[in-house]
Amino acid sequence: MAHEKIPVWNLKQLYTNENELKKDWEHVQKQTQTFVNYRKKLEKRPTRELVGEIMEQNEEMARTTHRMGTYSMLQFAQNAQDEEAKALQNRLTQFFTEMGNQTLYFGVWWKNLDEKTAQKLLPKNNEHAFALNEMRKYRKHLLSEKEEQIINLKDANGNEALIKLYEIATSSYTFPWKKGRETIHLSEEQLRPHIRSTNPKHRIHAYNLLWKKFGEHSGELGEIYVNMVHDFWNEHVKLRKYPTPISVRNKANDLDDELVEKFLHVCREHTELFEDYLHWKTNTLNVDFSRYHIYAPLPHKEKKYTFDEGYQLVMSAYENFSPRFKEEASRVRKAQRLDAQLRKGKRGGAFCAEATPGDTSFVHMNWNGKLHDVYTLAHELGHATHNHLSGHHSIFLQSAGLPLAETASTFGEMLLAQKILENNPSINTQRAMLAHQLDDAYASIQRQAYFCMYEMDAFELIHEGKSIPELHEAYYRNLREQFGKHMEIPVEASYEWLMIPHLFETPFYVYAYAFGQLLVLSLWEMYQKEGNDFVKRYEKFLSYGGSKHPEKMLHEIGFDPRNKQSWKKGFNVLENKLKTIQKMGK
Repeated sequence: MAHEKIPVWNLKQLYTNENELKKDWEHVQKQTQTFVNYRKKLEKRPTRELVGEIMEQNEEMARTTHRMGTYSMLQFAQNAQDEEAKALQNRLTQFFTEMGNQTLYFGVWWKNLDEKTAQKLLPKNNEHAFALNEMRKYRKHLLSEKEEQIINLKDANGNEALIKLYEIATSSYTFPWKKGRETIHLSEEQLRPHIRSTNPKHRIHAYNLLWKKFGEHSGELGEIYVNMVHDFWNEHVKLRKYPTPISVRNKANDLDDELVEKFLHVCREHTELFEDYLHWKTNTLNVDFSRYHIYAPLPHKEKKYTFDEGYQLVMSAYENFSPRFKEEASRVRKAQRLDAQLRKGKRGGAFCAEATPGDTSFVHMNWNGKLHDVYTLAHELGHATHNHLSGHHSIFLQSAGLPLAETASTFGEMLLAQKILENNPSINTQRAMLAHQLDDAYASIQRQAYFCMYEMDAFELIHEGKSIPELHEAYYRNLREQFGKHMEIPVEASYEWLMIPHLFETPFYVYAYAFGQLLVLSLWEMYQKEGNDFVKRYEKFLSYGGSKHPEKMLHEIGFDPRNKQSWKKGFNVLENKLKTIQKMGK
């Protein structure tokens, strides 16, 4: 196990050397100038054909710059301490900002057209026409061309720099851990598995180390967050006139504020379900009803997975559902685009990224050999499968919006759970697996929904001029509502929000996880009832990518997101799992 060969990706498939990247860079510079030259033609005599030609040029530029940006991001992810990778990211950020400012005129011109003229100028390419119509929904939030250019420059040297500072700082943290008589220093990714340890002392110690470290750095991390929130509020609420900060994300997700508010309210109504589950679990384990033990595993034979064992398990689960799913998921490893090796300096977490539509995706994760890692692999390969199924679309429409972006990934986890239960019929294993599913449901639904609710509170508090300690207090209140009045919650847990990269990098992103997980629970129920008929419909659903509005796609597959009962069906699935596990006893 110690000498196991774990996959590392080969980024030379994108660029073998700096000269290749330089060629693309120079090519995009020429394309940008060509794009700029279209401006006079548009002002003189805009035609449907001219708009179509501009969109074709725009697509080619977008594909090339996305490839360049992905390469840079992957270089940084594989070693966040690599100075050359940091420098490349900085250079590309500046280049893309300059390029964006030069080509900005087209979006401003298009959004300012009256509706009748815009419809006459839509190109024959249906996907480009759809993308152009999508651009127009931002009309009332548009600023002048000069103002938009200033904001682009501001973001490149302000907001994005703050995000980079957060990533560099947190990826450098190490944590002392006793291993026998020796003290070793773990990265955050190496420490995190201990919060799921079978040993309660290890869980407590791991959490204390995390909270202490982020608490020690709460001043600078909190200051980064406060400044990012001020920047976000000033741009989007004050200047662009969005009604609330979360409205920005909702608009990008193609969902209205009322629908999202209703969804979060349903999550809030079901805190008791998770409280009951965690109370049952801690009672079964004979440990305190405490925040330290929310991810405590039930006693069962803890299996350590080699990477190959975990990978084959995921492939088998995908194949049982659909041979096409296995085929698409397996492309990643075959193409040497999977990096699962633990390394110092490597970015934490997991993600899936693609260089261009239709191309094989890259997957980044950190393999510790735990069952949790097998689930992470199933999750990220679900993203890759989704990317591959929708890869025939334009770069503007290939990716599903955030609310649907987690569908294939979380569905992949459920396929894996089913496979593991089939292979292990013992009561102890089934009970442990049900507990794992409920743990995951908490982490993906309730935890993410409450992160989002905290963001809403934090934005208001910062806008009102409240201090960083008051942000910690607000997070503690959030935890108290989430877990109920009886759970023991250490005051140090109030620093936990500083550990969540999404809160810093992508405001209000997290509710998409909860949205996707609850949606998948309902889709899973359909699959159990319909079998292969559902498989065909589901593949079609994923193949749309972002080429249709989310609500239309959901209605087509049989889900109404405006009906509270649709969401409650997902919670009903979880309630049934809880009843089943409670009947199994200790």
